[in-house]
Amino acid sequence: MENQIENSKPMNVKGIILLVGAVLGALTAWLASGTFLGVLTGLIGGFVFGVIFVTALLPHKPHDR
Repeated sequence: MENQIENSKPMNVKGIILLVGAVLGALTAWLASGTFLGVLTGLIGGFVFGVIFVTALLPHKPHDR
């Protein structure tokens, strides 16, 4: 058997999580309040929650491949 090597770049999972958290936070705040200030607040809140999720709830394991 031949060894197959993938020539793909690794995904930036942390960046995707932060982006999804910020967008969903902004969308939720917009649906709840309907104002532009609510969207900004939700964007910031979603980003902060994403940062907390990435740093505390999704720790990097040294034995990962």
